[in-house]
Amino acid sequence: MNNVLIVDDERNIRDGIKALIDWTDLECQVVGDCVNGSQALDFIAKNQVDIVVTDIKMPVMDGLTLSKNIREEYPELKVIILTAYSEFEMARAALKNKVFDYIIKNEFIDELPKTITRCVKVIEEQKKEQASHLIDKDSQEYFFNVLKGLLVSNNISQSDVEKYGLDRYNYVICAASIKVYEDNNSDRDMMDILNNILKISLGQCKYSIMPLTENLYTIGVCYEKKSGIGINQVVNYFSNILIMIEEFMRIEVMIGISTQIEDVNDLKAGYSNARDALSKLTGSGCKLKVYDGDVVSTEGDSIDVTWYSERITEACFDEKKNEAAVILEDFTNKLLLSKLTFEQCRLYILVIFSSLIHKAVRYQVNTKLDFNDYEKQVYNSVKNAGTIQDFTVIGTDVINNLREICIGKKNTKNELVGKVDNCIKAHYKEELTLQFISDELFMNNSYISRAYKKVTGMTVTEAIAIYRVTKAKELLANTNKKIYEIAQEVGFNDAAYFTNVFYKYTNSSPRDYRQR
Repeated sequence: MNNVLIVDDERNIRDGIKALIDWTDLECQVVGDCVNGSQALDFIAKNQVDIVVTDIKMPVMDGLTLSKNIREEYPELKVIILTAYSEFEMARAALKNKVFDYIIKNEFIDELPKTITRCVKVIEEQKKEQASHLIDKDSQEYFFNVLKGLLVSNNISQSDVEKYGLDRYNYVICAASIKVYEDNNSDRDMMDILNNILKISLGQCKYSIMPLTENLYTIGVCYEKKSGIGINQVVNYFSNILIMIEEFMRIEVMIGISTQIEDVNDLKAGYSNARDALSKLTGSGCKLKVYDGDVVSTEGDSIDVTWYSERITEACFDEKKNEAAVILEDFTNKLLLSKLTFEQCRLYILVIFSSLIHKAVRYQVNTKLDFNDYEKQVYNSVKNAGTIQDFTVIGTDVINNLREICIGKKNTKNELVGKVDNCIKAHYKEELTLQFISDELFMNNSYISRAYKKVTGMTVTEAIAIYRVTKAKELLANTNKKIYEIAQEVGFNDAAYFTNVFYKYTNSSPRDYRQR
């Protein structure tokens, strides 16, 4: 029996469909009815459903959105649309979501049984086809499921290894970043293109493609251990594939390739190695890199992320010059030469970009940009990036966007902050206090304290210390003055106290900062 779900916001329609159709004769049973698409998706997630009969116009989630979600999440599930004459164009739109068929509402008593009969026949044919695939232990579909499961959980039972003969194969994992220069290519088109090229080029190898994001794909390749194929042959296959793509197609493909994996349980590690290899590719055009084993975990390199984050953030909001993009590129070049994993590099980049955006928030400028949404967009861009070079491009855009928003517009929501900052800049070398500033501005010190903290997120005392530390860093980097002399020049009479304050805001002593 095939399970049918009825979805319509009108109860009499749902009851009519259930009562006026002989479902048993159609080899079906109605297992539920829902009032909107959202409720239907919840039901499908918890129950076995083969056919959905749904209205188009419903509150919360309509039938078009429901059919789109079903196509993406449950591609084997069949959807039949009920429509009124006035909704005919909407029904045509539903066909784009690959619904099985659409039926005019006032004809459903005659037409729905015919459509269900055809639908059941298609389902039975597909089940037979799926059964034959299960018999084929080496099928691409099974390999896809094995690959997907291992990448997610890194777990496969020994019984499955023996049952399906998975230890007969060697494996290679490829991470591919694809940039498309034709606007009319869809994700489905790209999958078809890749399938065709791989089918032609990979010889005796079996393969499976798993899309990760819009531009990133994982390609799993396997071949029998006794076949004589090895990693060099697989690399040669992919080199020829890239030549073919470069000659005949308007796409740019970069591929990171793992070393040969002889144990199926090591597929997840192979995926990480392929991503690390891909991340180190630079420039443009089609190219590949094989993982060379020269990657370590997070403890292996001494890149001071905090120091770079501070330098990039300071440079981004420098009113006179913009060197932030140059410093960012220097940082990403160090990542390219490092032995850090791609995931660790991604984490470092997120730390820097978060610092930039949070500094922009403190500027309190009048802008329509929602910084929370912007931070999510940047996070998703970094998440979907395939190479370290992509981080440079994303970061340069972030820097340019934030400068356009903030430079020359600092603290436009509160002129008091600008006055306090100007007073700090003019008198930081002196014995500067909140009371001194309030006297200079002829304002109540409690009011200044509250207003400044509300706008900037920091106290006036913290602002004084941060500005003094900033000036001290310039002197440490550009002069040979002794540390106690620098302390006095930026307003600290006690060198030891200066060192404590400097460490608090830089996580480094003045001496270490100068050495770096």
